Amino acid sequence: MPVAGWVLGAWLAGCGAPVAAPPGDATSASDATPAYQQLEGEALGTSWHVQWSAAPRATAAAVEVAVVDALRQVDEAMSTWRDDSDLARVRAGHGPVVVREETADVVRAGLALAEATGGAFDPTVQPLVELWGFHGAPRTTWPTDAELDAARAQVGWDRVGLGRDGQGLPVVDAAGTALDLSAIAKGHAVDRVGLALSALGVADWFVEVGGEVRAAGASPRGTPWRVGIDAPNGAHDPGAELVATVDLANAALATSGNYRQRYRVDGREVHHTLDPRTGLPAASPVLSASVVAPDCQTADGWATALMVLGPEQGLPLIEARPELDAWLVVEDGRGRRAVASSGMNRWLATSTLGPLTHGDVPPDAPAAAVSQPPSAAGDAATP
Repeated sequence: MPVAGWVLGAWLAGCGAPVAAPPGDATSASDATPAYQQLEGEALGTSWHVQWSAAPRATAAAVEVAVVDALRQVDEAMSTWRDDSDLARVRAGHGPVVVREETADVVRAGLALAEATGGAFDPTVQPLVELWGFHGAPRTTWPTDAELDAARAQVGWDRVGLGRDGQGLPVVDAAGTALDLSAIAKGHAVDRVGLALSALGVADWFVEVGGEVRAAGASPRGTPWRVGIDAPNGAHDPGAELVATVDLANAALATSGNYRQRYRVDGREVHHTLDPRTGLPAASPVLSASVVAPDCQTADGWATALMVLGPEQGLPLIEARPELDAWLVVEDGRGRRAVASSGMNRWLATSTLGPLTHGDVPPDAPAAAVSQPPSAAGDAATP
């Protein structure tokens, strides 16, 4: 992961190393450009990185406290690996369980996305994640019909209830299923950190958590933050090959893909993008899906949903939402190609799968690519 003082370079989300420029470039801007600082760390089973411009209250110590506290709260609320998280208590409970306001808000967002996508995104996908070996050891045999039916019987976003108890506290009733917010929790964490930086008076900042990113203001270059999207090639090291770059300003970018978290069972390939509607690994031709949105929670969820929906079902939903844009790498009978929403050109700087190019400037921010936390289900389709 990056070392403080390096200019950010091409970087595979959550599991790669940056291509870094020589130390000192992060603060080599002109007198008219504020000095920038960087910090990195680990949380939520993955890594995080922040870069920000100088502000009186935004000392490195203050930023570190703010970032660590924000990520700790998200972990305590939404981890599927902790026994004491809100989601663990909801799963163990019978009936409505009191949760944090933050948890209720993210569950509400997940349910809204599930409705908008016809269940291609489903925050109750956890039983399928466990069945397919993405929350523990990989399977050694293909699931039987009985095993698949049993897991699918526990999945259903429309079973989840949200409300308030007699004291006005938020409650969630999972109705016998298990919530997995992995596909939007990292994006939500990015938003939380960004808000923390803004609260410290920072005007220009970049936040990355597990490969999901959000940027405000300008980069050290004085231009929008240029973010690389890794090529969907599991044989290459993270950051070794970029398929596109995006110029990001006051927006978020999230990318989901199915080319790293995969294994073979009984001669068949299993990848971690699961279709909650069928209980099986998604059959869409999409290798990776990148979404630009005003906030990272939204981008994160839609990127996962598009992996399941594919371009024919998914892009019309994006086009109906002018605040969203999407860029998909698909592979089908026509070969490997990029398919994008009509507004994506305003963000896309370069692409190896299309003629559009806005110069030869290298990325100065981490590549947004497949999130692959070492100990989490990642973008399994709740994702």
